[in-house]
Amino acid sequence: YTPAAPGLVIEGQDLGAGLVRREKGEVLVPVPVLKEHLDPHLFWDEKEKLLTVTTADRVVRLPEAKLTAFVNARPVKLTVPVEVRGSTPYAPLTFLARLYELEVHYDEHAAVVAVTRRDRPHRTAALRLATPLRSGPSFASVRRAALAAGERVTVYEEKGIWLHVQAASGLTGYILRSAAGAASLAPARSNLPTAPRPWQPPQGKVNLTWEYVHQRTPDWTSIGPLPGVNVISPTWFHLATPEGELTSRADPAFVRAAHARGLAVWALISNNFDPDLTRAVLSSTARREKVIRQLLAYAHLLTLDGLNIDFENMYRADSRLFVQFLRELTPLAHAQGLTVSVDVTVPSESENWSQVYDRKAIAEAADYVALMAYDEHWATSPEAGSVASLPWTEAAIQATLREVPREKLLLGLPLYTRLWEEHALPGGGAKVTSTALSLRRARIFLAQNGLTPRRDPASGQNYVEFTRGATTFKLWLEDETSLQARLSLAQKYRLAGVASWQRGYAEPWVWELLAREP
Repeated sequence: YTPAAPGLVIEGQDLGAGLVRREKGEVLVPVPVLKEHLDPHLFWDEKEKLLTVTTADRVVRLPEAKLTAFVNARPVKLTVPVEVRGSTPYAPLTFLARLYELEVHYDEHAAVVAVTRRDRPHRTAALRLATPLRSGPSFASVRRAALAAGERVTVYEEKGIWLHVQAASGLTGYILRSAAGAASLAPARSNLPTAPRPWQPPQGKVNLTWEYVHQRTPDWTSIGPLPGVNVISPTWFHLATPEGELTSRADPAFVRAAHARGLAVWALISNNFDPDLTRAVLSSTARREKVIRQLLAYAHLLTLDGLNIDFENMYRADSRLFVQFLRELTPLAHAQGLTVSVDVTVPSESENWSQVYDRKAIAEAADYVALMAYDEHWATSPEAGSVASLPWTEAAIQATLREVPREKLLLGLPLYTRLWEEHALPGGGAKVTSTALSLRRARIFLAQNGLTPRRDPASGQNYVEFTRGATTFKLWLEDETSLQARLSLAQKYRLAGVASWQRGYAEPWVWELLAREP
């Protein structure tokens, strides 16, 4: 390596020469290299020429050719800006080291830039003997440097009689195991102060219910007691324009009344099930930021406790953009003391409705993930069936837990059912239609038709079926039996809580049952 073409070593991995540039004491490294070896979530907006870095508590914007970066919207001076050479953006590594747990060292004699993660422990050893540092685990390998007795090296790998090490100069290579003393574990060292954050995770299990708001938020006097519920999520905010404008149906009086009852309010934001609108907003850093600014402003004005992100029916190709939106939102939401939850569907083969969710990355970015464990048979399903049979629900939980930690997962509870009608056709077969029923409407339907439910072993639910003329009616009930079974599943898998859709579909016994369950 030479000063004109220094080498780059990241965590013991020699990436070769020609990648880094040194300018005014700063080290510039290609963003693709940093994404591959340090942070896969680095986000370069090619159109807006803007690099975004997200950490647990910071959102950092670095515009191209500007000596000012923005950390949580506050300006910070740079020595060297982000630069674009050809089509490749280069980022100032020394500045990024303040955001990550990095130590950056340049050795002028070896002409090597060495990057070490301070947030990880490393094995180190002092050399017992002077020894050559070789390019490979072989006596025939080229000697890269001569190491002195007593010099300390970082040990990355053992290969037979050889150790793969990094010298103090940053050069990497192989030495004989016999040349090194016993390795010891150097603990992780933090170079970032831990600042207290306003946000604290809610205590105990979450018992959330959504409040569907069509035009106006209902008055609390019409709602009645909600024993057991500790979070209510009104459907207030919606993406409105490709430029990132939101519509709001928020009601400050609702928040005040909820707080008076001891309930937290996590307002919901929807993408209106519009994949094109969602792509237009999420594909622009400026538009994502605009949405986030509006949400945080509303949260401040309304004294909200959290946000519930309900983006459904998105293009699978936009999965990364959705995660980026969450990574940019959560640190700023936490700074305001807000909890961030995200709604996801059951894992399935549907690209727009299920595969678009990178559930593992979503769980890393958000505080809670609400599993919408319903619509096994949807409104226009070609065959009649349960909204959410118990075996299907348990399988959905198991599949989701492969990507989402149980302490972040909320089980969605359907407080509705579907009345199916199978209309016999003259040529054979049947036309299938359905009507969604609240719990109250389902109870009234049974009473009006003198029906007595029976247990359906396949679904684990109570079920009724009868024929009138050429039409067969089928109804899988959501009742105390099914709700108790769902709560038992949440307890069995030790989930973070439950989330019920939606409050207006329930009857008083629902809340009484939820209040009895731990």
